[in-house]
Amino acid sequence: MSGSVVDAFKSLKVDSDSSPSEFKHIYQVSFEYLSKVKNFNDLQSFKNCLVALINLDQYEQATKIISKVPENLIEPLILEITYVYYKIGKSREILQLYEKYQPKIESRQVQTGLKHVLAQTHYKIGDYQKALSLYKELINASSDNQSDLLVNEQAIISQLIFQTDETSVTRSCSELDSSNYDMLFNEAFIEIAKANYVKALQLLQQAHKVCSENNLTDEDLETELLPINLTIAYVYQVQGKKAKSDEILFGVNIDNVHDTLLKLILKNNIQSEKTIDDANFIDRQLNYYETIRQSKQKITLLQLESFLKNSLVLRFATGTLSTNQLNSESCLNLGLVSAAYKVLSRNDVSYNSLKRGKNKPVGRKLVRYIRKESKSDLKEAAVLLLVYANSQTGSFDQSLPFLEKLAMESQDQPKFSPGLIGTLIHVYEATHNINKLRTLLTNLTERLLYTTGDAFKDENYYNCAKIIAMKNYGFNSDSSKQLFEFLHGSKPDDELINSLLSNSNDNLTSVSELESSKSIEDILSINLDELIPSKTKPTQSVVKKSSKITKRKRSPKFGKDKVIKPEGEFKLDDERWLPLKLRSYYKPTKKDRKKTSAGHQGAVESSPAPTAHTSSGNSNKKKKKKGKK
Repeated sequence: MSGSVVDAFKSLKVDSDSSPSEFKHIYQVSFEYLSKVKNFNDLQSFKNCLVALINLDQYEQATKIISKVPENLIEPLILEITYVYYKIGKSREILQLYEKYQPKIESRQVQTGLKHVLAQTHYKIGDYQKALSLYKELINASSDNQSDLLVNEQAIISQLIFQTDETSVTRSCSELDSSNYDMLFNEAFIEIAKANYVKALQLLQQAHKVCSENNLTDEDLETELLPINLTIAYVYQVQGKKAKSDEILFGVNIDNVHDTLLKLILKNNIQSEKTIDDANFIDRQLNYYETIRQSKQKITLLQLESFLKNSLVLRFATGTLSTNQLNSESCLNLGLVSAAYKVLSRNDVSYNSLKRGKNKPVGRKLVRYIRKESKSDLKEAAVLLLVYANSQTGSFDQSLPFLEKLAMESQDQPKFSPGLIGTLIHVYEATHNINKLRTLLTNLTERLLYTTGDAFKDENYYNCAKIIAMKNYGFNSDSSKQLFEFLHGSKPDDELINSLLSNSNDNLTSVSELESSKSIEDILSINLDELIPSKTKPTQSVVKKSSKITKRKRSPKFGKDKVIKPEGEFKLDDERWLPLKLRSYYKPTKKDRKKTSAGHQGAVESSPAPTAHTSSGNSNKKKKKKGKK
């Protein structure tokens, strides 16, 4: 038998253009030769197995074979092995193999391939800085076909801005190829990460136009345009243009979407504009965890976090959120979101109690929990939940002392939390506490003037400082101007700050770009009653409940054939008020006559004999029985 296996192996012709059936035959023959003849110690048959399984997308089976071969076969096929590990998500194994064998690799082609796999691995696990540096090395080393590398670099830069909020990220090439719709699409993502939605929308529309003008089949064109359309709809959603967003989302035939991840994004974005009426149905329809498992190779960390947060909302609404889910590794990376659900779970606070305004018992539970909790993340999440509960009633007496304490502790750190400080400013403004608001803004402005410039690379921190300077302008214009000048040194291209410092509007967007394209007649013809929703609650029809008590129907007093005399023929009895026996026309019965005639002739009615009256005590006494001696 071994001779026939050897002959079959020697007659194999491995070609990259082989069909799936040929790759299947190559794998079967090579695996028999590797396992039965060579005892998993042959380089050529091992390579044939890996190449065939990679082309057949059977990466799990390839992993089983890799685990059986000796270590001396790993180094020659390091590129194929790391690619198999990348496809099944074994990132740790890839990093270990690269660190171990990279110094020993002499082939430049293998080193370049390994850098590609390593860069994609770093991108997948969210280490965008290392992925960016690797792609810069690949771009500098490559002289031709740089467009794909530049597109991948753009994707990494967009995710890096989302992660760090640092907008000043250097790139290998600043020129944009207007004929490459992939490059235009990824450039739009960079602008979305910078919150520049107007420019992002222009780039997306340009990418849509370039893609539509390519000579693609209808099926390929629909596949290529789908992510562009979904991103355009997302930008419209962020801008509050619901009608335009719905037009795009509902115009997509979901049955023709075969990509699992894109189908989930489409369903998710459609549902995001609706209220949660039936959480169980929505959870089954979206099926987050199964889709995440199937799309784990393509999903980014930002998308994963968004899907997990949405899944937690639905699980919390249905009451199926377990402690194991909250303690999982993926949920622990969500920070305060995961901590907030832990607080709600530990205090038995339901979704309905938060939404229906039952906040008095919720507030009492959270106050008791905050006083006992020692962990900082859980305590901070509980305080913010208490602020939310108080905001629905308009009274912040419960949450304000805790919030002020957290904000004070945050100001003692090198960088304060913009979220906590912003929440405290909002509470002071809502309660019209002008004195505390003035003191807070003054202290924050002085603190920001002594902050290092590197802190303002964080976009959230920079925007928070800008808002503080604007709010403090009414209290102390001099210190606010100093802070504007300080921020200008960190970001000289900020048009708003430049306009404030120069006291001119030359750097601001022109009025013609901001004004609506609709005519005045069209605007005046809009029915305001349709735009402004009525605050009156819809009246619900009263449904009568069926009563268990049933009344017996009685027949009428008089039948249908009853003849009623005319009104003039009625004659009332004059003696009707007298007892019956005293009426003149009364005839006694035989029984009454017998009573009157009782007794013998001449008998006299006898009176009753007098009875002796005795005390009740004597009458109730009983004779005492004598016992026997």
